[in-house]
Amino acid sequence: MDILKTYLKESEDRLLSPLVYAYIGDAVYELFVRNKIIAENPDLTPYLYYLRTTMYVKASSQAMAIKKLYEELDEDEKRIVKRGRNAKPKTIPRNAKLSDYKYATALEALIGYLYLANNIERLNYILSQTYDIITEEYSNAKNSCQ
Repeated sequence: MDILKTYLKESEDRLLSPLVYAYIGDAVYELFVRNKIIAENPDLTPYLYYLRTTMYVKASSQAMAIKKLYEELDEDEKRIVKRGRNAKPKTIPRNAKLSDYKYATALEALIGYLYLANNIERLNYILSQTYDIITEEYSNAKNSCQ
């Protein structure tokens, strides 16, 4: 079994619930972020990796990123984002606003959709843009506090 191979037939990937896309997208996104942080900072402790990762995977960061990316999406991607945002999750984390959580779910649904559709080039673009948007936002916030 290839660890990163998708196992859905092309016709099946459009039939899934947006929460299933988000479930897969969450894992893909977290793995991308962890890999990127380790590549950029190979000498950190696991705790510092954890702290940096949470900056990228928290709902408010993901919500901000998908709002900035939205106009770059094609119609299929916008449809997936809307379905993800409108999905009814069973639980909401205590430390996230409902609106942020819905937008974060939308981003994760898009990532899961692109992954399961095996659209790797577009997936890599969305992942990289998301990471860069969040990095820039935190850099700007850090600079404005100095």
